[in-house]
Amino acid sequence: MPEDPPAERITVRERLAPEITASLFANYRSAADAILELIDNAVDSRLPGSPLRVDVVVRTAYVQITTVGGQGMGPREVEAGYLRWGASPKRGRGTQLGQYGQGGKAAIGHLGQGFTIDASRPGDESAWQFSDTRYRDRSRLKVYELHPIPKRVDRALGYVRIRIEAVDRRVDVRRVTGRLRETYRPLLEREALLLTVNGTPLRPVPIPTVERHEFRAGADGAQLSGWYGVLADDAPAIEPGLRCFRLGRLVGGGELFGHPSPAERPGLARLVGEVDIPNVPLTTNKSDFDRDGAAWLEVEAQMHHVLEPIVRRLSREEPARPPASAVRVAEHVRRLLGRALRLVDGEPPITGFELARPRGGAQRHPQQQEELAMPDSVLRRPRSGRIALRPLDRSIRSQSVEEDGVRVIVINTRHPLFLERRGDTWYQLETATREVFSGLEHTSVAEYERRVDEVVTLALDLRTRRRRAARARQGSLALRTGD
Repeated sequence: MPEDPPAERITVRERLAPEITASLFANYRSAADAILELIDNAVDSRLPGSPLRVDVVVRTAYVQITTVGGQGMGPREVEAGYLRWGASPKRGRGTQLGQYGQGGKAAIGHLGQGFTIDASRPGDESAWQFSDTRYRDRSRLKVYELHPIPKRVDRALGYVRIRIEAVDRRVDVRRVTGRLRETYRPLLEREALLLTVNGTPLRPVPIPTVERHEFRAGADGAQLSGWYGVLADDAPAIEPGLRCFRLGRLVGGGELFGHPSPAERPGLARLVGEVDIPNVPLTTNKSDFDRDGAAWLEVEAQMHHVLEPIVRRLSREEPARPPASAVRVAEHVRRLLGRALRLVDGEPPITGFELARPRGGAQRHPQQQEELAMPDSVLRRPRSGRIALRPLDRSIRSQSVEEDGVRVIVINTRHPLFLERRGDTWYQLETATREVFSGLEHTSVAEYERRVDEVVTLALDLRTRRRRAARARQGSLALRTGD
């Protein structure tokens, strides 16, 4: 017979190994991301109606961030808030960026091996200092002694200075400056944040528009606010769509809230704007919103409605036309690429506007025709298509969309390489070929590159042969005319 279970209950507890905190140091893609996290903490310390000044100093051996005019920190805030991993007094407030109680501490460990922090609250006579020269040693949780030091700013001001020592990351000052200027653009624009890098004040880059509309809309009990407009014709190319902010901090860009992309509606390449979105949770590294929750879905529905009139109008407008020579090249490249793909795969995934006819001229049922015309390696890809030249975000080289059941390869006329090469045959041919094969599944990078090179080389050979044949015909005709 089975034994009776023991009568007493056993209690088990969760444990936290201090070494796990070291893994958070690698939570940043670059030094610029880690510095942004520290600036976020400074922005969270803002006091209503008071400007905040943040000075960033970048040197070879250290990075220093000084915040003046915020809430600051005293001994109680240092212990109860700053030094607690995974617990943040900001969580649930909806008025601050921080949520997870780990970002600033992890950012320091990402950048350097040690730190010194000075801090004081508004009204404190002196400041407090603590430091750690071996911060990356996470064999045990840390214990610090706070030492009083003279306050470096006016007594009435809150103050925090973080000096990160023994920095062993490459800190690109130009990249940091650019990221800061874009990330906190609304705060810099209305001077709620005064930000300097190595003593140089940062000014927001204006977005030139020919029309601009301010808006407010309710979503999930909170107010969405911002503006949208039409980018000026002579403006530098920027990503179409609305930039999404949380409390003046950039979280994501290029958002169209369910409307078609510029690849499908070229006129939308001129739609730009900014929206501040409260009450939607952020991901841990603030790179996006939680898009699966009800809060985001409500925001998306409200913003879709707000943008609907201008989207409808811009969708009807023709974008600036690319050069006529580039349009002729696109048609030539389509035919050239189709011939090369036919020789490589038997029948091309792009054949223009109709399917290839079966050999021998016999008419077959459409389904049989497709099966006969396309080998297995091609059936996984669209069987017809065309090439279109349209303006997209300048960081996108090309994009595939489906229009009326036809695959369209969109080559971006705003891409720097397109502008540099003026959309010549070689550039369009390589771009279109890479886009054709980008949809292949279960293909290694080496195989992808091999197939692209094979088709491009074959297409160039076909073009050379065609030109030689044309010259030979012209020469033969000249000889006959001379006779």
